Amino acid sequence: MKKFLAILLVFTFVLSFAGCDGDTTNTSSAADTSGSASVTESENESTAVSDTESTTAVVLKVATNAEFAPWEFIDDNQEIAGFDIDLVNAIGEKLNMTIEFSDMPFESVVASIPTDACDIAASGLTINETRLQAVDFSEPYFDASQILIVKSDDAVFTGTTKDDIDAQLVGKKIGVCTNFTGEAYANGDEDWKFPGIADAEVKSYANISLAITDLLNGNVDVIIMDNTVAELASKDNDSIKIVDVALTTETYGIAIKKGNTELKEKIDNAIQELKDEGFIDSLLAKWLS
Repeated sequence: MKKFLAILLVFTFVLSFAGCDGDTTNTSSAADTSGSASVTESENESTAVSDTESTTAVVLKVATNAEFAPWEFIDDNQEIAGFDIDLVNAIGEKLNMTIEFSDMPFESVVASIPTDACDIAASGLTINETRLQAVDFSEPYFDASQILIVKSDDAVFTGTTKDDIDAQLVGKKIGVCTNFTGEAYANGDEDWKFPGIADAEVKSYANISLAITDLLNGNVDVIIMDNTVAELASKDNDSIKIVDVALTTETYGIAIKKGNTELKEKIDNAIQELKDEGFIDSLLAKWLS
């Protein structure tokens, strides 16, 4: 999904954050798998689960960026909700842990793990080689891709294959979100082996809403975005549509501190159990259908 943090960002995060507290801290019991967590200030600073601590610790602190519906977002009740929220709450139930969500800027999400500010990160995170230098990942729980968002009356992006779309993107004004996979795809990235789009003018946005606004205002020609986010946005806005041709193949996972094999094994086992029980399929139906 989202583009990758350089190792330097980890050290920048250490200097700029004293703990895993975004603008809001969201706490839910392990048994709460309803898809939302009340937005409340954390009353007590909890200690992150290190590689030497048991996963039966009272709190599992989870970094997220609630600007990526349907994976994580702030709902009408001002609570964090979404696929990842339900998934992590279900994992917490299996591990007998209380889940504490911290909503923060996306560039801080992965960086919070090596510093022990948070225990895990769940934010529609694409597993990639750059991130694997800083953190470990759980087993994948979702297969994703990048597709296009265009105006509903668009007649330019008519391709039916990846090669067609790549050719039609040449020289265009392309909207992407900062640190997302779409940004890497448009600009080019060695780790992903993305060559980039020739002669494109790439404009990065803090979130998908800003990108769509600029698309409708004619400031960009097209947006490259994760397929599930693009599909949901198009359902909610008749002024845009998707071009459902996959430009990438990628998987989402939960980020865990590098070397914390105990926590990774427990989370992997929980994810597999949730798959076997049909719970993840139920989340797909709930959030992505």
